[in-house]
Amino acid sequence: MTEERDEKNMRGMSSGNGFELEEVAPPLRVSGFICLLLGVLSIFSIIFKAMLLMPLMALVFGLIALRKYDGPRPAGMRAAFLGMLLGVAFGTCGYTVDMMKRSTLGRQAEEFAGQYMKLVALGHDEHAMELQKEWYNRLSTDMNLAEHYLSDQRVAESLVQFKTDAVNRELKRLGADADWTLNRPVNVYYQFGQDHAEVIWSDPSGDSSLTIQMFMDYRVDSRGRGQWQMKIVQPLRTRLVAENVL
Repeated sequence: MTEERDEKNMRGMSSGNGFELEEVAPPLRVSGFICLLLGVLSIFSIIFKAMLLMPLMALVFGLIALRKYDGPRPAGMRAAFLGMLLGVAFGTCGYTVDMMKRSTLGRQAEEFAGQYMKLVALGHDEHAMELQKEWYNRLSTDMNLAEHYLSDQRVAESLVQFKTDAVNRELKRLGADADWTLNRPVNVYYQFGQDHAEVIWSDPSGDSSLTIQMFMDYRVDSRGRGQWQMKIVQPLRTRLVAENVL
């Protein structure tokens, strides 16, 4: 009887006298769900270089969500783990794809620039001038470019200017067999929604102290093929940078 009376008293205390222990909900860490969202968005870093910022932000919010805690395990930590995993995976893929693309474009730019220099050295000025145009403005390879350039007075004047250019005259003087070497690694960069390359050549033979600087643009034509365009060919120039901007 005593045990039954004590059990009834305990039930009464838990039901009506304020001694009932309520289950406490775990704290919510919103940073974990933000990390998961950023991790999912990191998939775009494979396509767009600017989106490589997403994996970095996912890691930052993930570390915030996984900070030490007291009491029950906060909600959102599993989301943080998954977000960081996705960020690392997609970020690594995006960085690798971008690095491979830059390496491929660098080799193509070096080859294109070398072929351009040989055309000028061999006296094929008309062909070299065609490489200075956008791919859709270039004349057909079946045409007689020499006759075409001489038939138009304005085009003929531009050809004369091309022949008298100091860099072009030096390339012809040294000849197609000149041992031009890269002065520094090819600089491939992305600007204004387009890929560009800077190639700088040095002549180590000692016959010329000329260092040639080339700037090129890269576009994809209507058939999905990459096309390079020679934009600037000049002696290497040091860019002036103002120490103070007013």
